[in-house]
Formats: sequence, C-alpha cells, structure tokens
Amino acid sequence: MPVPALLLVLVVAMLSTTGSASASGWLKPKDISAANEVVDGRPDVAADPAGNAIAVWERHTGGKEIVEASERPAGGDWSEPEILSVPGEEGEQSQVAIDEAGNAIAVWVTADGVSSFVIRSAVRPPGGAWSEPEDVSDTISAAGSPMLAIDAASEAVAVWTAFDNPDVIVQAAVRSASGEWSEPDDISPAGEDVTPLEAPDVAIDAAGNAIAVWKLEASDDIVQAALRPAGQEDWTAPDDLSEAGHNAGEPAVAMNDAGEAVTVWTRLDGPDIVQGAVRPAGGAWAAPDDLSNAGPEAGQPDVAIDEAGEATAVWHRFDGNDFIVQGAVRPAGDDWAEPDDLSASGQDGTSPVVAANVALGAVAMWHRSDGAKLRVQAAVRPSGGEWLKPDTLSRAGENAGFPEVALDAAGDAIAVFGRSGTDGPFVQATGYDFAPPQLSDLLIPAAGTVGEPVRFGVSSFDVFPFATSWTFGDGGSGAGNTPSHVYAAPGAYPVTVSTVDAGGNTTTRIGAIGITAAAKPPPPSHQIELGLQIEEESLRKLRRTGTLSVTASVNKAASVALKGRAKLRVRRARGGTRTKLVQVFVPKTARFDEAGEREVTLTLSKRGRNALRSLSQVRLLIAGEARDDTGGTAAKTVARTLR
Repeated sequence: MPVPALLLVLVVAMLSTTGSASASGWLKPKDISAANEVVDGRPDVAADPAGNAIAVWERHTGGKEIVEASERPAGGDWSEPEILSVPGEEGEQSQVAIDEAGNAIAVWVTADGVSSFVIRSAVRPPGGAWSEPEDVSDTISAAGSPMLAIDAASEAVAVWTAFDNPDVIVQAAVRSASGEWSEPDDISPAGEDVTPLEAPDVAIDAAGNAIAVWKLEASDDIVQAALRPAGQEDWTAPDDLSEAGHNAGEPAVAMNDAGEAVTVWTRLDGPDIVQGAVRPAGGAWAAPDDLSNAGPEAGQPDVAIDEAGEATAVWHRFDGNDFIVQGAVRPAGDDWAEPDDLSASGQDGTSPVVAANVALGAVAMWHRSDGAKLRVQAAVRPSGGEWLKPDTLSRAGENAGFPEVALDAAGDAIAVFGRSGTDGPFVQATGYDFAPPQLSDLLIPAAGTVGEPVRFGVSSFDVFPFATSWTFGDGGSGAGNTPSHVYAAPGAYPVTVSTVDAGGNTTTRIGAIGITAAAKPPPPSHQIELGLQIEEESLRKLRRTGTLSVTASVNKAASVALKGRAKLRVRRARGGTRTKLVQVFVPKTARFDEAGEREVTLTLSKRGRNALRSLSQVRLLIAGEARDDTGGTAAKTVARTLR
C-alpha cells in the first residue's frame, strides 16, 4: 500500500498427512534491526516464490536517515542489517521487490542538501551482495514516495513524485533485465499537479506490462492510471478512473501474472467511501464500484489480486466511535461481496495492508489501539473461506504499527512492522506458517537384523522453523534426518517420520521394516596350543649323529610341521661375508591324532652337516607350526646354541 511521504518394502505404503495452519499460525516476532539504534517504524518487505525474504527500513544516524536491509533465506534466519544508501547522504522512503529467481531491487529517496533530491537504487542477485547505489532519477528540487514493482524476468518499474517547477508530477523509470535504468518519463499530465503527500502506486504482470496510479489535483481531485505495455518505452496517456464531480485520492493498484488489474481509492466527498475498478488483461478499465457501504466514513484502502483473478480489498471505516478495518472480496469475473469487519469494535484499527495468492487466500494486517498503545493485528482468509478471527502479533505495553506483508508461492506470509518499547525502537519480523513441511528422499530399509544398527533417512524442509521425529514401531523413537535404531527382536515393524513446523502443520510418511534374527555363530573351537622342547643330550649328539630329537606337544588333534635354521656366516658374491639364516634341517611333518606329545626327529641336510663341521659355535632355531582340522593354527620357535 502506498505510504504517505510522512517395510518391509515387502509392501510399503507411503502416506502423507497434512494439518492446516491454525488461526495462531503466526510466529513470535523478532527484532531484525540492531540494538541501540533509532529506526523508522515504516519498513517494507518482499518475498520470492521460494520464501526468501528481504526487508528494508531507515535508521537515524548522525542527524541523517540511512537505508538498511536484512534478508532471510528460506528456512534460515534474518541476517545482520546492511547499509544500502550512500554514507553521509539522507536516505528515506525505501521500498524493495524480488523477482521469481530471487533477484532483489531496493529504491529510496536520497537528499544531498536542502533542494537536491535523487531516487536511488541498489540490486542484489540471488545469494549475492548488494551493489553500490545508482541514480534512477535526475537531480530534482523535491522528490518523494518511490514505489517499486518487478516482473518474472527481473524487469522493474519505479514511480515517484517530483517537483518540476511549477508542477508536481509523477515520473517513472524502467530497469531492464540486463540492468540498465531508462531515462525517467513524466507520466502524469503536463501542466497538472499531483498530490505530493500521496504516493503513486505501481504494479506489473509476469510479462512486464506495468500500471501506475496517482491522485491528480484538478478542480476535482481525480484518480488516474497509465499503462506501460511490455517491451515498449512509452507510457499511455492516463485514464481517469474516479467519477467526475467527486474528489478522490489514496489510490492503490494490484496486478496478477496474467495481467488482470484492480485499483481502489477513496472517494473524498462526504461521507468518504472506498471505490474500486477492474481491468481485464489487455482490456479497458471498468466503471467504478462502491466497496464500502454508504454512511460511515472509509479510507486508507489497499488491494491484492491472486493468480486466479480473485481480488481482496481492505480499508478502515468509522463506525461513529472507532475506526474498524474492513475487507471485501471480488471473485474472478464477479461482483464485489459485502464487506466484512476484520478488527473488533471498540478499538481503532487503521493503516491496513493486504496480500493474496491462491495457495493461502489472503492475509490482512493493520495496527489498532488497545486504549493505551498501538498493537499490530492480522487476519487470514483461507481460499474460498471466511476471514478468521484476528491475531494480535505485537507485544502488550509497546507501540507497534505500519505493518507490511508479502507471500511466497506456498502461502507462507512474511511480515514486518515497527515497534517501540522501553529498549528503544526496532523493526520486527514475523511470519504466518501456512505451508506444511516438505519430506523427500525417504529411506526406510526393507530389512534389518536383530542387534545391528539400522540407519534411516529423510530430507526435510520448511520456510520457518520445524522439527523432525521418528517412531520405529517397537517403542523406540528418534529425531533428525538420519537417525539409527537397534531392534531387539525379530518381526515386522511400522516406521513413521513426522515433521512439525512453527505453525503446527504436520507432514508424515509411513513405511515398514522386517527384522530377522541374527545368524547363529559356529560353535566355539578350543584354541590350539603347541609346545616344543629340545633335550641337552640330543643337542650334544647332533654333530655326531646328524639328527636332533624335538619333543612336540599339542592340546588337540593337529599336524605339526618342523623346520630348523642356523645363523651362518656366508660369502658375498662380491667378496666379504654376511650373517644369514640358513635352512640346516630337512623339514618334517608329524600327525597327532589326539592331544599329547611325541618325539620328532629332524635330520641335518648336507649343507647343515658341512656347516656344523666347520663352525665351532652355531645358533640353531627350531620352528614349528601346528594346524588343526578346523583351520586353527599355532606357531612356536625354540633357540639353542650348539658348541
């Protein structure tokens, strides 16, 4: 709204259950501006279809206002504020827009001196950084109320009021998808004044057709609209939307992607009533309709239109004691319905805004007085349904107001507003968690084994905070995306994974797993034991007899292989000698049919006999290896010195 310048996979059934957002699907607001800073309480917000959001606002510093921005990726948290405007220059009345791919553009008025004003902008690619500011307008002696719209292909349109002595005019500039702003065009009638204290408004469809509306100060104040057809440089001559002979003002315009447009305004001659006009895609504006009932004073309208062509308008009206917020719906191709009261009687409700899409329906926000402070409230109208009871979003005991709201494609709402408490002024953000969480890539194994960990998995996502939990069918539970579980008994077990988001929406998937008993291990076998012993008498006879008796023992039936080596000094091929282990006994294998011991006789080889004759001292190593019938082995080595 324009703001015045002031499984068993044997058979696994995957089921999904989704709970709808409750009337209290709003998240607890959080501060997104920094502490100990003085901020303007009129922030703006935009969201892309995936739920990525950006908010902009003004902060007071060094006697000037500067433009700041914070962004919140879908499923993430708000970033630290970032300054967009030029340091040392005044920056105010900021607006932001995001296209379908997540490209963002912000515009604002900057002042460098008393009578030197420029409309500036900064851009930010998806996931990237904000650019340096660039001029959108020429330097003018007075400017205000820039409004911004962006189409599916990242082409943007900005409109604003400018003082072009002696007239106040509406100007517009177009930023192409390639990134260049056009020269500003004067789109209001030459020689006529528009109202500087009422912002123009602008909307754009997916193809790039743009419509701007404003209030023209003539003999009777008139609401006018001009069209910039997609791909063309020039704007059409303005159309008068309001009735001749009646003052009108406070215009707002909305378009859907198909090019259907709706404008609302206030007819300002006693008593004030809200009127609206519709324009089919590529067609002409229809005659105005009265949206509010005759009698009570009404004003401050805002409007939204969804993809199917259903329009929702909101405004406030005076009931003789208080201002209350009302809303009316115009189904596609039909007439406006009778208005509904959105805020409660007995309390002032003003400055309403509205956003709509097919997924959610519509959400309206406003601020109202609780008798002592201003509080921010919101009401939701589900698609095809009635307005729900309003929720109060801001904290008691604090002033809060001037909300703005945007929707993602799934129907989640992202809202911002200003608050002022004992800890100072802040910009706050909240959200209406409408869309249920997403669960994908579900992993529930078909089978598992008793006593062995089974790993499960799922990919979960939601624009807002959520929690994922599991039940494994045997009384056990888990949390997160990749839990594991150990089953204690065989059987078929149902497995359920559920994700609950901040709005109470639940998404569930169900599967099954078959658990089998663990395979029985083979009966334990006794470890084979091998013993070797050499008597001194047999060792003394070795040089004479050429044989050595070795006593081998085993604890079970086995074959025992024996061999003997000696440490001998041998000649090198290139001269000299080296010590080497040399086989000096003929290897021998003995079979033990049962546990016991026996003597095994080893016989010196020819090389062994020669070595023992020539050496006075020899170090012998007798090695045995036992192997039982089950494949078990044991090894043993004994060493003796022969003198």
